[in-house]
Parts: sequence; C-alpha cells; structure tokens
Amino acid sequence: MIGLDTNVVIRYLVQDDAVQARKANHLMEKILTQDEPGFINLITLCEIVWVLKRNYRLDKPGQVAVVDGLLTSKQLLVENVAVAWKALRAYESGSAGFSDAIIAYTNMAHECEYTVTFDRQASKLDGVRLLK
Repeated sequence: MIGLDTNVVIRYLVQDDAVQARKANHLMEKILTQDEPGFINLITLCEIVWVLKRNYRLDKPGQVAVVDGLLTSKQLLVENVAVAWKALRAYESGSAGFSDAIIAYTNMAHECEYTVTFDRQASKLDGVRLLK
C-alpha cells in the first residue's frame, strides 16, 4: 500500500500542472490496484475538500462528487471509510463543514458521548453540542 498526500490526489483530479499530473496519472492509473491500493487518511480527505473549495472554487455538489468517487474507487483505501461516508452525507445535506463532520463522526466511532464546539453550524451535526 502507498500513502497518498493531498497534492498528489489534487494533481490527479485537477490536472493543472502537466509534469505533476503526468506522474500522478501514472501512479493512480498504472501502479495502484485493488490488491495494492493507495491509502488516503481522513486528514488528507479533509484537505482535499478544503483545497477544492478554497483554491479551485469547486461548489459543494462537486466536492461531494469527488469524495464519493474517492470512496468508491477500487484502487484507493480510505481510512475509516464508514466515518467518511457518514461525514460526506452530513456535509452534503447540512450546513456544517466536511472537516467538522469528520471530527464529529470520528469521535462518535470512538464512543465519545458527544463533541463540544463553538461552531454553530457544526453543532447541528448528530452528537455535537455548543459549549456554553
């Protein structure tokens, strides 16, 4: 298994640097397989969404489509994929950020009673409360 950094995945997705995109394409399409997948951890997944939103101005439906594609790819293994799916669905249908949803559902997976935040949008997620 090969760990993937955010910038490698971004180069593959957006194809905005010819040299790096060619290398990323080769890795993703020729090297990584179902038997030897690339690994994307949850921090990298959050960074991918952030970069697509901030740097490339991709709208929420586009971000959701990208993450969905990463989660269903046969040549990729995403850390704690159940948490990633729950977070993606919460992000898609709510007002909290994707990273906030990852935090909330990761904490739930680790049996936290709830997560506290000062973020009003994040507090709308299941298992999240405003700290008063």
